[in-house]
Amino acid sequence: MKTLHLVLVLAALLLSLAACTVGSGREIGIVAGERNSNPAMYFEPKRVTVRAGETVSFVVRNDGVVDHEFESDEAGIEEVIIPARGTRRVAFEAPSRPGEYPVYCDLTGHRDAGMELILVVE
Repeated sequence: MKTLHLVLVLAALLLSLAACTVGSGREIGIVAGERNSNPAMYFEPKRVTVRAGETVSFVVRNDGVVDHEFESDEAGIEEVIIPARGTRRVAFEAPSRPGEYPVYCDLTGHRDAGMELILVVE
């Protein structure tokens, strides 16, 4: 009986910890791809706003037929490769300093073809 009670208490504790983890931070959807118009490559939306120090998860979906990258040396987002027709989750803590930071695909020619968004930190 004591063992069952202990198991139930531990299970309740684990569930409450899991609930705290799920609720910490928001998801921001980003779509990457290429098209036959100008700009030829894109991230949508073109601007994303977060609070200074906020923890978010970017969910980056590549609708294109070639791989893309999602990174920002300026904002501290390490390079993540998003495979063609794939999706990647990128955990991120916004800089503490407000400003505008470029996020881009650093594959040859992609950024020049329009593959950049602006991360606004307020």
